[in-house]
Amino acid sequence: MEQRSIQWIVSGVVALALVGLLLAINLAWQPAQPASVPVAADPWPTAPPTFTPLPATLPPLAPTLIPLPDLRRIDPSIELAVKFPVTTVASVSGAQSFFGRDEITLKVTAEVRLAVDLSQAQIQREGNSLTIRLPRAAVAGEPNPIEIAVIGESRRWIGSQITATQNQALAQARAEIRERVASDPELISLASEVCYRRLERWLIDELGFSRVVIEPLIP
Repeated sequence: MEQRSIQWIVSGVVALALVGLLLAINLAWQPAQPASVPVAADPWPTAPPTFTPLPATLPPLAPTLIPLPDLRRIDPSIELAVKFPVTTVASVSGAQSFFGRDEITLKVTAEVRLAVDLSQAQIQREGNSLTIRLPRAAVAGEPNPIEIAVIGESRRWIGSQITATQNQALAQARAEIRERVASDPELISLASEVCYRRLERWLIDELGFSRVVIEPLIP
């Protein structure tokens, strides 16, 4: 019994010795930890010698106002007028006499000019935007005959005054053409719109206004 106890004691001592040996070997093989080196903080970036600071932000500048044009002295090349050819037939008979009478019938084509009266313009502005009110186009001047054809004529045997009769017929034709155009609302509206658009383009493209609206002036 004593021998067995001694054997157990000896076995325990040997086991402890082996465990201690293994621990010593394990510690010997571990790599050495490097010593920690303090890292210096990065310096705050500084401006290079050639650095130029940006100027302080300035408030946006107000747009330069374009002077209002004097529409009474508008560029003649714009031609704020429209021309239409109109044809009519006029007959005139002279006084009857023993020798007969002068009669003539003319077919007349005349050019009628419709223009806008800019002296009545009403202008409102907001910055470089304009709102303009203008009257409708109206007949300007007398119709200009561009073609005259005699389609019927008779003369007195003696003392004919056919030239005066022809002039009378021509005046009658011109008056009739003028009256016909002046009382045609579609023709007046068309001529007005053409003139308005021409003026808008001139004010925007040539003078530099950002926006132009032209409306008819209601009497």
